[in-house]
Amino acid sequence: MRRKKSSKKSRQHRARLAQSYLEKILDEPNDKSEDLLKTASKQLWRISTRHSIGLPDKYKNRFCRKCKNLLYPGLNSRVRIRSKVRYLTCNECGTIKRKNFRR
Repeated sequence: MRRKKSSKKSRQHRARLAQSYLEKILDEPNDKSEDLLKTASKQLWRISTRHSIGLPDKYKNRFCRKCKNLLYPGLNSRVRIRSKVRYLTCNECGTIKRKNFRR
């Protein structure tokens, strides 16, 4: 017997449901363990890239592109502002993200 193929719309719908569930987990970082936050952020990245639905806007600029962790200032990242440029440094892998505010 062959497996029944699901349509692209239903796969994307289930992916969006999983994405919203992971967003609820990631909204309150102080209540959860560090391992749970790491796995939830990696799963959110994997779901959004696999199903090409994109990351939510509030998390799009907060992901470390190297280790795929969601960066929380003070918990697992460091924020420095120098001459209208924000430097966001990941404490896990040391990757630096820069955001220019000069415009």
